[in-house]
Amino acid sequence: MRCQARYGGNRASELLILFPHRKRASASFLKVQLLLLLVSIMGVLEEIGEVDDPLLRVRGMTPQLARILRDHGYYTVEALAIEAPHILIGRVGNAAGLSLEKAQQIIREARNSTKIAFMTISELLEEERGRVFVSTGSREVDRILGGGIRTGELTGVSGPYGVGKTCLLQTAAVHTVSRGDAGAWLIDMEGAVTTTRILSIAAARELPVELVKENVLYSRWYTTDELIMGIEDGHKIIKERNVRFLGIDGFVNPFRVEFEGRENLPVRQARMNRCLRRLINYARIYNMAIILTNQVHSKPDVSYPYEVRPEVIEPPTGGHIFMYAVNNHLYLRRASKGFIATLIDSSYMPRSEAKYNITEAGLCDME
Repeated sequence: MRCQARYGGNRASELLILFPHRKRASASFLKVQLLLLLVSIMGVLEEIGEVDDPLLRVRGMTPQLARILRDHGYYTVEALAIEAPHILIGRVGNAAGLSLEKAQQIIREARNSTKIAFMTISELLEEERGRVFVSTGSREVDRILGGGIRTGELTGVSGPYGVGKTCLLQTAAVHTVSRGDAGAWLIDMEGAVTTTRILSIAAARELPVELVKENVLYSRWYTTDELIMGIEDGHKIIKERNVRFLGIDGFVNPFRVEFEGRENLPVRQARMNRCLRRLINYARIYNMAIILTNQVHSKPDVSYPYEVRPEVIEPPTGGHIFMYAVNNHLYLRRASKGFIATLIDSSYMPRSEAKYNITEAGLCDME
């Protein structure tokens, strides 16, 4: 049935199809009835929208609780599945009857619905085969990583200044979005990420520059609070923009700045661990490739005259917390000609080295 509602003038006759028994009703009466009808339709549409809400597919979820969770940044079932019950209570409170027991229940149901449960080795193998690789820009560096930066994992990149850590991030981001079906997200904690460099890499590699402009997302954050809150709320943008690569430049730096001295070390490491755990969950749930660049610190009192391992001479910052979290850890350094990338730690690849160079096209192989 078709109805065209118009306000003002003497157009009440157009509404007679809705109210045939009110042929002599006043225009004001018909307007009131029409408004009531519109309110009813809006209510039905809202109910339909709630049915389509993925949170309502979780057993035990109520429409009121789903709305409150969305207000606090939980838009997807995956966002609930990777949350800890006490953190959920801390962010949402006791609204809509949410208790610790209720939080545990809905998180458990969310995990079950996302198939985060027991699986056979055959199923795990099939899942790993579904992962893809993001190129660093250098075939040799990709080789020592087993094919590139693998989705579902965290990769650490450490080294002194000027060896291409930020360049690697920008090159990987450009490669990710060049396929046209995925987004990349760069989080800048040091102010080193620039549009000039990103676009020059895309142009030098003859990749679609407009695609890069639209699909590489950028965030500039300054404090650990911004970093932690931004990452914890990031699942919405990851889901909406199909982000398959996340790079954080200078990950450890804000933690070092805000928590100086040994007396603040436990707090610093705890906050860093919370952030890393969230990133690990994102990598697994959303099948993302994540790179964290890291600084190194000098060790002038080193007493090993024959030590040649770069990670011993100038160790990466972040301590054991950082080292445990990453699946692969690259150490970049200068050489007499070009640069050397050393895979200093990996959960499945042997220690190895590769030479690379930095050009207008970003990270690339030696000529």
